[in-house]
Amino acid sequence: MSIFKPSLGKGPLFRLRLFFALAILLIAGIFLYLKIVPFGSITYERTWPRGLASGKGFFYDFKPTERIAPEADGRPGGGDSLKIIGDPVYFSLFTPRTFDQAILIIKYRDHLSENTPLIEAGLLRDKFTGAYDLKPIQNNILDAFRFSWPRLEDRPERLILQAEKYYNDPEEFMADLAAGGLKGCPPGKPTACVAVYNYPLSAAYRRPGYESLKPLIINQPLRGAHQFYVYLSGPWRLSFNFLDLNLDPADDPITVNVLFGDEIIATKSLEDLLPLASDEAPEERELIIEGAGAPAGAYRAEIKTSDDIVISEIKSSSDQLSFINKLWPVSGPGNLSVFTDTGTISAQTWAPASLGPIIFGGREFSLDKTYEQFDFKADGNLNEIKLEKDDVILAGSGVFSFSRNSLFNPSFKKIDRYFSPGEEIQYIIAAYERPIENKGIKTARVEFDLWGAYREDGKYTFLISAPGLNPNDALDDYLEIEEIKVELKGKTLVEKIREVIRQEK
Repeated sequence: MSIFKPSLGKGPLFRLRLFFALAILLIAGIFLYLKIVPFGSITYERTWPRGLASGKGFFYDFKPTERIAPEADGRPGGGDSLKIIGDPVYFSLFTPRTFDQAILIIKYRDHLSENTPLIEAGLLRDKFTGAYDLKPIQNNILDAFRFSWPRLEDRPERLILQAEKYYNDPEEFMADLAAGGLKGCPPGKPTACVAVYNYPLSAAYRRPGYESLKPLIINQPLRGAHQFYVYLSGPWRLSFNFLDLNLDPADDPITVNVLFGDEIIATKSLEDLLPLASDEAPEERELIIEGAGAPAGAYRAEIKTSDDIVISEIKSSSDQLSFINKLWPVSGPGNLSVFTDTGTISAQTWAPASLGPIIFGGREFSLDKTYEQFDFKADGNLNEIKLEKDDVILAGSGVFSFSRNSLFNPSFKKIDRYFSPGEEIQYIIAAYERPIENKGIKTARVEFDLWGAYREDGKYTFLISAPGLNPNDALDDYLEIEEIKVELKGKTLVEKIREVIRQEK
């Protein structure tokens, strides 16, 4: 008589243990794969409507909520799509490691008015200055000129349009542009007749025989980060006085860079200004940056700091100095006069005491609400702005100066939503690829270099912008997002290991 004893190793308990072990290994493997991304590339996506299959990855903080249309349940962006009704909207993407490149792919429906011809995406580069690397999603202005002006070149990398058929060869055009002698333009002044969009183009700006009449002193306090052009030749000196408002306990480091083209020729920093007791006067610190033998030309200075810092004074050895795109005067005596080379500005204030009239180009406008951006237009390209009160943020696609004689702009005219070529613009140069449209859904693809991009707590910050989109106007216009996908590319695990070994050697 034989007795049969079943093998416990192959019984239900063994199979259950094996199942759980394999499940744990699978989960651990997936976790390690997502954490390490051993092959160097991964894709995250967010789709609407949101559900179990709404996508993978970590998209956070679509905000501010007042710029996103609420659904029936009151949740902003909680419906079949993300309806953007104000400009801009920000979001963050969590990644388990750093990458070298991001390819952003957006699927959307365009319900925008003629007042909103541009859609752009951006990647945050600098936290203190709030600088974003902007890329085009859609540009209705360029799309219109593409079919109304002769096309000299039409590639995603470079689009060249000309008002008249001056050239047949794009390389001949680029050679003449570099030499400063374009057909149909004033001799030596290509910046007067060329407009650019998303294309890196700089001109050799020179003022033969220039001598600064006297050092320039700007004692109108300015708040936060600023950039300005300054014309330098030979020995030069810039000095700044800074005050810390101490409205925020966080550190407020200050860095000043002076650049010629894209090259930093001088840099200097201040550590956080010391915190003050409640009965202490604000501490003022000086920063001096200087050089010798600078080739004559237009230089760009960038003051990188937070809105907690006030630039109380600027002294320049050159009397040619113009602020780029933005000016935030504060704490001055009022009745301020500013000059600009743009016909359209925006104005905004956070302080109720700063509400009131603004004179722009001889016309009176009213700044009557806080935290709301107002756009004002004037005739011509050289206009004066008069403010009875300061603490008003002025912005525009041009430069600002406190003196008409100090105003100069060495850069090419940028194509913004107000762009009109007029009689002077004869050429347009852009790097722009039109979105693909299928059954009313448009798909746009843009690439970002992640080297040097700002990343905090494992998150990159992006924006989607439709300049002019305003939730407070009477228009029923919006941008409807159906999918956002981010393809990330970087070093493989093997490449990272080799890099560590090389560094140790």
